[in-house]
Amino acid sequence: MEIQSWSKCVIIQLPELDGVQIVWTPGRAAKLLSENWPIDFGVAYSDALYKCTDAAMGTYPWEQARAAFIEAVAEAKVTRLR
Repeated sequence: MEIQSWSKCVIIQLPELDGVQIVWTPGRAAKLLSENWPIDFGVAYSDALYKCTDAAMGTYPWEQARAAFIEAVAEAKVTRLR
C-alpha cells in the first residue's frame, strides 16, 4: 500500500505529550485519538476515530477524515496551530 498524506497537515498541542504534534495522515490521527486524546467521548471524537481508522485502512476518503479530525480537535478544545 502506498503511503499518502493529507494535502495540509494539522498541527496541535496535546497536554499529555511534549511539543507539537504534526499530523499528516489519518493513521497518525487515529493513534493520537485512541492513545493520547484528552477526552474519550463526544460525537466528534467518535466520528473522527472511526473515519480516521477507516481512512488509514483505505475504506474512507482521506480528506474527509481530516475534516472529522479537525472537528474532534475543536470539540476537545485542543490547541490547533495550523
